[in-house]
Formats: sequence, C-alpha cells, structure tokens
Amino acid sequence: MYRVGIVGGETHIGEVTALVGSRLQIVAAAVRDDQAEWASQTFGCPVVCDYRQLLDEFEPDILSVANENDLRAEVILAALEAGKDVICDKPLCLSMDDQEAVEHALAENPDRRVLNLLTLRGQPRWMALRDVVRSGRIGAPAFVHVRMAVRLKREQRPPWFLDYRRSGGLFLDLLIHGLDQVEWLTGRRIVAVSANQGNLGDPAAPDLRDHAAVYCELDDGSAALCEGQRMLPDTKGSDYRVTVAGTGGYADFVMAEDRLTVTDRDAADVQVTEAPDAVSVVADWLDGGDVIPQEASLRANRLAILATLAAEHATRLQV
Repeated sequence: MYRVGIVGGETHIGEVTALVGSRLQIVAAAVRDDQAEWASQTFGCPVVCDYRQLLDEFEPDILSVANENDLRAEVILAALEAGKDVICDKPLCLSMDDQEAVEHALAENPDRRVLNLLTLRGQPRWMALRDVVRSGRIGAPAFVHVRMAVRLKREQRPPWFLDYRRSGGLFLDLLIHGLDQVEWLTGRRIVAVSANQGNLGDPAAPDLRDHAAVYCELDDGSAALCEGQRMLPDTKGSDYRVTVAGTGGYADFVMAEDRLTVTDRDAADVQVTEAPDAVSVVADWLDGGDVIPQEASLRANRLAILATLAAEHATRLQV
C-alpha cells in the first residue's frame, strides 16, 4: 500500500480517495486554513497548512496535488526534488516555463513519475468510441469535433477559479481533456493550433473566460475543433459531445445520454451498446499501466498551454 499526501482538494481528488484502504493510505493533507476542517473530516488524517511540512514530516511515497491551478507547478517540482511520485489534477501548470521545468525535472529523475488526471480515458463510453474509431469502421478519421459545455456555478467557485490568470482559462482547466481526446481517439498527433477565448456572458468580470475554441491541424492532414464554454443555464449541468468523421462514416457520442451511434457503409445511426468496463486511471498508473502514459500527461498540458498562447497572441502556433 502506498503512502500518499494530499495537497488541496479540488475537482478530481475523488479519483485518489476512492483507492484509500485498498491501494492507498493518506498520511497527511496540506490545505488552506479555510479548508482545514473539511480536509480533516474528508481525509481522516493530520492536516497541515504547508506542503513542505507534509513532505518533510510525513514522508509520503506519492504526493496528490489538487490545489489552486497556478500553485501546482511549485508543489510538483518540490515533490520530484524530494524523490516523490506525483498524481495531479489537471492542469499540471499554466506557463511554458513551468512546463519545461517539470519536463526537465522528470528527465533528470527518470525513476520519478507524474500522472495528469485525464479521467475521460477511463470512462466506458469514451473507450468504446475509441474502439470504434481505431477499428477502422468509419474509415480514416478526417475531422474531430469535441464540445465541452458546463455551467459556471459562480456561487460555488472560489475566487481564484474565476480569474483566468490563476485558473489558466478554459484550455487548461477544461479543454485539456478535449485536446487529449483528439490524439487518443485518432492515434494522430496535433502539429499546429489556432485558438480564441473570451468572455461574452459577464463583461463586468474582466478576468473571467467563459468560452474558447481551438482548431487543430493533425500530422496526416486531418483536423479537429475543440470548443468549450461555461455559459450553460441552470437547467443543464454539462453537455459533452464528440463527432469523429471518417472516410467511411462517422461516430457520434453524447455523454449526457450515454449514447454512442455509428454511421458506416452498412447502416446509419446504429447504437453501440457494449463498452469496456470502467478503469481507475490512478489504479492503472499504480500498476504501471498505460491508460495514461507519462508522455500523454505532459503532452496534453503542453497542448493546452500552446492553445492558450495562440489565443492570447491571435496566431497559429506549431507544436
């Protein structure tokens, strides 16, 4: 059983806590003062306010990083320097300088590992969509459209989340999943990106980013569009959809309806009902599996940073 320390408690921390008692033992948590009582009740472990104290006094094997997005790079680098493996909620970091620092630290410490929680890779219907695309049933993929729409839930968000300078904006906090899915579904590599992001829903909040899109050129001449927004009304929590159009048909996936349909040369709109079993991406990583290879963890974050830079500078960037 691995000893794990937790830093923060945002979003996907449940991927880690689900394995407590079977694969993981939480030895301590480091959180903000306003999270201390919650962390004590949720994790059932000693709570400190500084991740350095956690590393020094409790000696975890793994550090699970889920604090504010703009503070993660510092914690990841400290953990790697201390000889710890890292499980991190997305994104790993927000700037290319920090990205390259993390990549350099891993190159200097090849026995250390980092997992970026790209959790969609372990969900049954996403895996079924990949199986359809990779099987050749719809021919060679020519165009991928990923849509990720969610409610902002402003009243439930901490202030840092509503400031794109601290959250990273939609490419790093949300569409990192979509960029990863483009390559994971098709087996192709993104070679260039053009992007846009902005704020149309609340102009009075200049630091908010509520919509974004990135156009991706792939290495075989195919293309993809990943678009996301946090403007859904209260009547709907989220709306994730994917279309993969190929030379011999297309596949459509609507996550909210758990519905995957395929149109190919034999029939139109055939529903795919079978799917692989769900996979814990954390358990797979602990076992040395390849659901999320380290290269994919790093690459998804790099792609999201490049999309952010492309939007900021209104330019096409090569990967």
